[in-house]
Amino acid sequence: MIRRIWRALPPGSSQAPPARGGRTARRIFQRVPLLFLALPATVAAQEVRTTLAPDTVFVGDVFHVGFRVDVPSGYRAAFPDSLLVLGDVESAGRPDRTAEPLPGGGQRVIVTYPMTAWRPGPIEFPDIVLRLQRGSETRVLEAKPPRLVVASVLPADTAGIRPRPARGVVGPNWVLWPFLLVALLALLALAALAYWLRRRRRAQPAPVIQEAPPRERALAALERARELGLVEKREFKLFYSLVTEALRRYVAALEPAWGADLTTSELRERMAAVVDAPAAAELDPILRAADLVKFARRIPRTDEVWAEWRAARAFVERFDWRATAEPVAADILVRDAEVA
Repeated sequence: MIRRIWRALPPGSSQAPPARGGRTARRIFQRVPLLFLALPATVAAQEVRTTLAPDTVFVGDVFHVGFRVDVPSGYRAAFPDSLLVLGDVESAGRPDRTAEPLPGGGQRVIVTYPMTAWRPGPIEFPDIVLRLQRGSETRVLEAKPPRLVVASVLPADTAGIRPRPARGVVGPNWVLWPFLLVALLALLALAALAYWLRRRRRAQPAPVIQEAPPRERALAALERARELGLVEKREFKLFYSLVTEALRRYVAALEPAWGADLTTSELRERMAAVVDAPAAAELDPILRAADLVKFARRIPRTDEVWAEWRAARAFVERFDWRATAEPVAADILVRDAEVA
């Protein structure tokens, strides 16, 4: 059992001080402090034993802080994931945890933490707190790791030398006015560049954006309404709203007197006053069918929706009108007023 735990224990640092007996003796010296963790103990189950391997290291060497506790049957030992490090001591890896059953029940848990120290001198570790848990019952145990001595890698006559902190690049010996002058010149150059770019942008003529013809815009709007998948989602009200908006914008672009704010009846009367009856009658049933869906909760069949959509597209493709002069529109308004 001792030989098996010996192999499982982590080796000491390769930079540990050499022993007279060679490499084998040096490794034995490093492992001895951890061996007692593997030996049988007659102490109480809640006693925590600690050790260091080795107890004296050089700066930068990896050493291990070990803990052993005999856990009674039915309990579980919860160790911290890492030790609390102070100053120039830091963790050198993940802890190693081993467990073996005890003859009378329970198990012996051994946990070792690899650590590294970066400054010579004695190091005191804070107490470690572990918990033995069984269901809702929890027992809190504390253990104090041994004291560690870190030896310096420098010769003996330089042991008292301490590294000096880094000095600032800009200090009292530096003259600041050249830096301020360079910053001011850079700001002036940026201001001049921004002024030149602004004047150049103003001198260039604004690009002329040619708007697509009314028919192309209307056909594109109808295609967009079809591609949105509203019919498949049975969102008929939104679909018919997009279709009628495309039709009304199209006729309003052809003739300002046929504005999009007119009702279906008003639009039919104004178109019939200046357009032949078949052309005006072709648009009226499409708008009326859409009004029933938008305002009367009509639920059309899918074939009816696509038939009315194709009729709207055919109207846009066939119908054409040259905008009349202003007197014509005025005559229409006067006629509507007389009829009223």
